[in-house]
Amino acid sequence: MSFDLSTILIILVVVVPGLFAQRTRSQITPRSFAPQGASAELAELVALGIATHAILVSLASLLAVVIGMRFHGSADFYFALLDRLIAEHEWRQHLTEAGFALFAYIFLAYFVSYWLGFLYGILGSSRYIRTNLFSRVGWLLRLFGISDILGESPIIYELLNPEIIKGTPNSVFVEIELRDEQGFYSGQVSQYAIVKDEEPHKPIVLIDVWFKLTREETYKEITETGVSLMLDLADALTVSVRQIEA
Repeated sequence: MSFDLSTILIILVVVVPGLFAQRTRSQITPRSFAPQGASAELAELVALGIATHAILVSLASLLAVVIGMRFHGSADFYFALLDRLIAEHEWRQHLTEAGFALFAYIFLAYFVSYWLGFLYGILGSSRYIRTNLFSRVGWLLRLFGISDILGESPIIYELLNPEIIKGTPNSVFVEIELRDEQGFYSGQVSQYAIVKDEEPHKPIVLIDVWFKLTREETYKEITETGVSLMLDLADALTVSVRQIEA
Protein backbone atom coordinates (compact mmCIF):
# COMPACT_ATOMS: atom_id res chain seq x y z
CA MET A 1 0.00 0.00 0.00
CA SER A 2 1.45 3.35 -1.05
CA PHE A 3 0.79 6.70 0.58
CA ASP A 4 1.45 10.11 -0.86
CA LEU A 5 2.30 13.18 1.19
CA SER A 6 -1.30 14.50 1.17
CA THR A 7 -2.65 11.20 2.52
CA ILE A 8 -0.09 11.16 5.33
CA LEU A 9 -0.94 14.77 6.18
CA ILE A 10 -4.67 14.00 6.32
CA ILE A 11 -4.01 11.05 8.63
CA LEU A 12 -1.82 13.15 10.94
CA VAL A 13 -4.17 16.13 11.02
CA VAL A 14 -7.59 14.44 11.06
CA VAL A 15 -7.39 10.75 11.94
CA VAL A 16 -4.72 10.69 14.66
CA PRO A 17 -6.46 13.31 16.87
CA GLY A 18 -9.59 11.18 16.65
CA LEU A 19 -7.56 8.14 17.70
CA PHE A 20 -6.26 9.99 20.78
CA ALA A 21 -9.82 10.97 21.75
CA GLN A 22 -11.15 7.45 21.17
CA ARG A 23 -8.41 5.81 23.25
CA THR A 24 -8.90 8.06 26.26
CA ARG A 25 -12.69 7.87 26.00
CA SER A 26 -12.45 4.08 26.18
CA GLN A 27 -10.65 4.41 29.53
CA ILE A 28 -13.77 6.04 31.00
CA THR A 29 -16.64 4.14 29.41
CA PRO A 30 -16.70 0.85 27.46
CA ARG A 31 -17.08 1.05 23.71
CA SER A 32 -19.99 -0.60 21.98
CA PHE A 33 -19.42 -4.30 21.26
CA ALA A 34 -21.59 -4.06 18.15
CA PRO A 35 -19.72 -5.14 14.99
CA GLN A 36 -18.20 -2.14 13.24
CA GLY A 37 -16.63 -2.17 9.79
CA ALA A 38 -13.46 -0.40 8.77
CA SER A 39 -15.39 2.43 7.13
CA ALA A 40 -17.48 3.09 10.25
CA GLU A 41 -14.36 2.96 12.43
CA LEU A 42 -12.58 5.44 10.17
CA ALA A 43 -15.64 7.70 10.06
CA GLU A 44 -15.72 7.81 13.87
CA LEU A 45 -12.03 8.76 14.05
CA VAL A 46 -12.52 11.46 11.42
CA ALA A 47 -15.56 12.85 13.25
CA LEU A 48 -13.67 13.00 16.56
CA GLY A 49 -10.69 14.65 14.84
CA ILE A 50 -12.86 17.24 13.09
CA ALA A 51 -14.60 17.98 16.40
CA THR A 52 -11.21 18.76 17.95
CA HIS A 53 -10.30 21.14 15.13
CA ALA A 54 -13.73 22.78 15.29
CA ILE A 55 -13.28 23.46 19.00
CA LEU A 56 -9.76 24.82 18.52
CA VAL A 57 -10.78 27.06 15.61
CA SER A 58 -13.80 28.34 17.53
CA LEU A 59 -11.72 29.18 20.59
CA ALA A 60 -9.00 30.80 18.47
CA SER A 61 -11.60 32.88 16.60
CA LEU A 62 -13.22 34.00 19.84
CA LEU A 63 -9.83 34.93 21.26
CA ALA A 64 -8.96 36.88 18.07
CA VAL A 65 -12.24 38.81 18.30
CA VAL A 66 -11.71 39.69 21.97
CA ILE A 67 -8.07 40.77 21.53
CA GLY A 68 -8.90 42.66 18.33
CA MET A 69 -11.63 44.65 20.03
CA ARG A 70 -9.54 45.22 23.16
CA PHE A 71 -6.31 46.43 21.57
CA HIS A 72 -7.22 47.45 18.00
CA GLY A 73 -10.85 48.53 18.28
CA SER A 74 -11.92 46.11 15.57
CA ALA A 75 -13.35 42.62 15.98
CA ASP A 76 -12.10 41.48 12.57
CA PHE A 77 -8.60 42.97 12.82
CA TYR A 78 -6.78 39.63 12.87
CA PHE A 79 -9.13 38.07 10.32
CA ALA A 80 -8.34 40.92 7.90
CA LEU A 81 -4.63 40.44 8.61
CA LEU A 82 -4.89 36.74 7.82
CA ASP A 83 -6.81 37.46 4.61
CA ARG A 84 -4.05 39.86 3.53
CA LEU A 85 -1.32 37.32 4.22
CA ILE A 86 -3.13 34.74 2.11
CA ALA A 87 -4.08 37.10 -0.73
CA GLU A 88 -0.61 38.59 -1.07
CA HIS A 89 1.13 35.22 -0.61
CA GLU A 90 3.30 36.66 2.12
CA TRP A 91 3.30 33.31 3.90
CA ARG A 92 5.57 31.94 1.16
CA GLN A 93 8.32 34.19 2.45
CA HIS A 94 8.04 32.59 5.87
CA LEU A 95 7.84 28.87 5.08
CA THR A 96 9.96 27.89 8.06
CA GLU A 97 7.77 29.79 10.50
CA ALA A 98 4.64 28.42 8.80
CA GLY A 99 5.99 24.87 9.09
CA PHE A 100 6.76 25.25 12.79
CA ALA A 101 3.32 26.79 13.37
CA LEU A 102 1.67 23.85 11.57
CA PHE A 103 3.51 21.25 13.62
CA ALA A 104 2.79 23.17 16.83
CA TYR A 105 -0.91 23.21 15.95
CA ILE A 106 -0.91 19.48 15.19
CA PHE A 107 0.66 18.65 18.56
CA LEU A 108 -1.79 21.01 20.26
CA ALA A 109 -4.63 19.13 18.54
CA TYR A 110 -3.24 15.84 19.89
CA PHE A 111 -3.08 17.25 23.40
CA VAL A 112 -6.60 18.69 23.25
CA SER A 113 -8.00 15.48 21.72
CA TYR A 114 -6.50 13.45 24.54
CA TRP A 115 -8.37 15.46 27.17
CA LEU A 116 -11.51 15.74 25.08
CA GLY A 117 -11.60 11.95 25.08
CA PHE A 118 -11.97 12.00 28.85
CA LEU A 119 -14.77 14.54 28.53
CA TYR A 120 -16.56 12.36 25.94
CA GLY A 121 -16.22 9.38 28.26
CA ILE A 122 -17.59 11.28 31.24
CA LEU A 123 -20.57 12.54 29.26
CA GLY A 124 -21.24 9.07 27.86
CA SER A 125 -21.05 7.27 31.19
CA SER A 126 -22.81 9.79 33.42
CA ARG A 127 -26.21 8.48 34.41
CA TYR A 128 -26.96 11.86 35.96
CA ILE A 129 -26.47 13.64 32.64
CA ARG A 130 -28.50 11.07 30.70
CA THR A 131 -31.30 11.19 33.29
CA ASN A 132 -31.48 14.97 33.32
CA LEU A 133 -31.28 15.16 29.53
CA PHE A 134 -34.19 12.77 29.13
CA SER A 135 -36.19 14.56 31.84
CA ARG A 136 -35.94 17.79 29.84
CA VAL A 137 -36.83 16.39 26.42
CA GLY A 138 -38.70 13.28 27.55
CA TRP A 139 -42.09 14.86 27.05
CA LEU A 140 -41.24 15.54 23.42
CA LEU A 141 -39.93 12.01 22.82
CA ARG A 142 -43.00 10.49 24.44
CA LEU A 143 -45.14 12.23 21.83
CA PHE A 144 -43.48 9.88 19.33
CA GLY A 145 -43.91 6.82 21.52
CA ILE A 146 -40.33 6.81 22.89
CA SER A 147 -40.32 5.94 26.59
CA ASP A 148 -36.58 5.86 27.24
CA ILE A 149 -33.16 6.23 25.64
CA LEU A 150 -31.36 3.03 24.72
CA GLY A 151 -27.76 2.52 25.79
CA GLU A 152 -24.99 0.48 24.20
CA SER A 153 -23.13 -0.49 27.36
CA PRO A 154 -23.27 -4.14 28.50
CA ILE A 155 -25.81 -4.92 31.21
CA ILE A 156 -23.07 -6.00 33.63
CA TYR A 157 -21.50 -2.55 33.32
CA GLU A 158 -24.81 -0.76 33.90
CA LEU A 159 -25.45 -2.88 37.02
CA LEU A 160 -22.02 -2.93 38.64
CA ASN A 161 -20.62 0.46 37.65
CA PRO A 162 -20.74 2.48 40.89
CA GLU A 163 -22.67 5.72 40.83
CA ILE A 164 -20.77 8.77 42.07
CA ILE A 165 -22.53 10.70 44.83
CA LYS A 166 -21.00 14.04 45.88
CA GLY A 167 -17.71 13.13 44.26
CA THR A 168 -17.42 9.72 45.95
CA PRO A 169 -18.24 6.41 44.20
CA ASN A 170 -20.77 4.14 45.83
CA SER A 171 -19.77 0.76 47.22
CA VAL A 172 -21.33 -2.06 45.19
CA PHE A 173 -22.40 -5.25 46.97
CA VAL A 174 -23.82 -8.41 45.42
CA GLU A 175 -25.49 -11.60 46.57
CA ILE A 176 -24.98 -14.46 44.13
CA GLU A 177 -27.02 -17.66 44.23
CA LEU A 178 -25.16 -20.47 42.48
CA ARG A 179 -26.78 -23.12 40.32
CA ASP A 180 -27.39 -26.70 41.44
CA GLU A 181 -27.87 -25.64 45.06
CA GLN A 182 -24.18 -24.77 45.49
CA GLY A 183 -24.96 -22.00 47.95
CA PHE A 184 -24.97 -18.21 48.22
CA TYR A 185 -22.02 -15.81 48.10
CA SER A 186 -22.19 -12.20 49.27
CA GLY A 187 -19.52 -9.53 49.17
CA GLN A 188 -18.31 -6.22 47.85
CA VAL A 189 -17.46 -5.96 44.16
CA SER A 190 -13.78 -5.24 43.61
CA GLN A 191 -13.44 -5.89 39.86
CA TYR A 192 -15.51 -7.30 37.03
CA ALA A 193 -15.00 -8.09 33.37
CA ILE A 194 -16.82 -5.94 30.81
CA VAL A 195 -17.92 -8.39 28.13
CA LYS A 196 -20.75 -8.76 25.64
CA ASP A 197 -24.18 -9.55 27.04
CA GLU A 198 -24.30 -12.79 25.04
CA GLU A 199 -20.93 -13.90 26.45
CA PRO A 200 -21.79 -16.47 29.19
CA HIS A 201 -18.55 -16.18 31.17
CA LYS A 202 -18.46 -12.97 33.20
CA PRO A 203 -15.74 -13.07 35.89
CA ILE A 204 -16.33 -10.97 38.97
CA VAL A 205 -14.00 -10.41 41.94
CA LEU A 206 -15.41 -9.98 45.47
CA ILE A 207 -13.78 -8.90 48.71
CA ASP A 208 -15.02 -9.47 52.26
CA VAL A 209 -16.88 -12.54 51.03
CA TRP A 210 -19.54 -14.38 53.04
CA PHE A 211 -21.14 -17.76 52.28
CA LYS A 212 -24.12 -19.86 53.23
CA LEU A 213 -25.30 -23.13 51.73
CA THR A 214 -29.05 -22.59 51.94
CA ARG A 215 -31.28 -19.54 52.07
CA GLU A 216 -32.34 -20.36 55.65
CA GLU A 217 -28.79 -20.48 57.02
CA THR A 218 -26.80 -17.54 58.39
CA TYR A 219 -23.88 -16.12 56.40
CA LYS A 220 -20.36 -16.98 57.56
CA GLU A 221 -17.24 -15.08 56.48
CA ILE A 222 -14.97 -17.21 54.30
CA THR A 223 -12.14 -14.83 53.39
CA GLU A 224 -9.74 -12.85 55.51
CA THR A 225 -9.40 -9.09 55.19
CA GLY A 226 -7.61 -8.21 51.97
CA VAL A 227 -8.32 -11.63 50.39
CA SER A 228 -10.52 -11.69 47.30
CA LEU A 229 -12.61 -14.36 45.57
CA MET A 230 -13.33 -14.62 41.84
CA LEU A 231 -16.61 -16.09 40.65
CA ASP A 232 -18.05 -16.65 37.18
CA LEU A 233 -21.57 -15.32 36.70
CA ALA A 234 -22.09 -18.19 34.25
CA ASP A 235 -22.54 -20.33 37.38
CA ALA A 236 -25.05 -17.91 38.93
CA LEU A 237 -28.77 -18.54 39.11
CA THR A 238 -29.66 -15.12 40.51
CA VAL A 239 -27.65 -11.99 41.23
CA SER A 240 -28.80 -9.26 43.60
CA VAL A 241 -27.02 -5.90 43.38
CA ARG A 242 -27.10 -3.07 45.90
CA GLN A 243 -25.18 0.21 45.84
CA ILE A 244 -24.46 1.89 49.16
CA GLU A 245 -23.33 5.48 49.50
CA ALA A 246 -19.82 5.54 50.93
